[in-house]
Amino acid sequence: MTQAVRRHDRLAVRLSLIISRLVAGETLSVRKLAAEFGVSVRTLRRDFRERLMYLDLEYHHGSCRLRAAGNTALRELDVLTFAHRAGIAGMFPGLDRRLVTTLLECDEAPCLTWPSPEVTTPAGSLSFYRLIKAITDRQRVTLIAEGQRCERAEPCRLIAYQDVWYLVAGYNGHIAVFTLDEIHVVQPTTEAFRRSENLCRLVENPVFIQALPHFRFIQQSLLSFSSVPEGQD
Repeated sequence: MTQAVRRHDRLAVRLSLIISRLVAGETLSVRKLAAEFGVSVRTLRRDFRERLMYLDLEYHHGSCRLRAAGNTALRELDVLTFAHRAGIAGMFPGLDRRLVTTLLECDEAPCLTWPSPEVTTPAGSLSFYRLIKAITDRQRVTLIAEGQRCERAEPCRLIAYQDVWYLVAGYNGHIAVFTLDEIHVVQPTTEAFRRSENLCRLVENPVFIQALPHFRFIQQSLLSFSSVPEGQD
């Protein structure tokens, strides 16, 4: 990996973490962020001035935060859209704008999901973002996962099951399943692919989702069984 690529990856991770904190409602100190990411205050100010210029930010005594949205209806719609596209809307009974407004305006956390998922590393966050982008753009990727290199993989869906994120992808005409923790590198390519409707339907099947933790064992067992010559045990 070249120095330019490493620098680009660090920038992508830094910006994604800053945006996620701002969206979560945090007020960020530029000096503390500079120390946390190991960059200069000047670099952080450039991030906010040039790379995050599209965000509606307000600054006060060296800190910044997202300006309160003037259009609350649009803000509620954004939350609802995110919940449905992320597949978590079903977790909240009767999720609508009224409920979203109540959750956004309360000063404490009235809901708790348990057990809470573990905090991912910056590398995991970058891989997650690149996979989301590749899935939505229908773009092939190169994966390096636990020493295995997969060229031209076709990512289909990221599925959270039992506090683990799984990637389901098409690879060499077969279905491949990886946990996010196993994936060390996600390298997007410029090559597009046509999404398999059959695979998309399969990954929404509850039986398939429940089998994800055992997918490789089942797959290897089937391959081993099929390789046994007929008439032999």
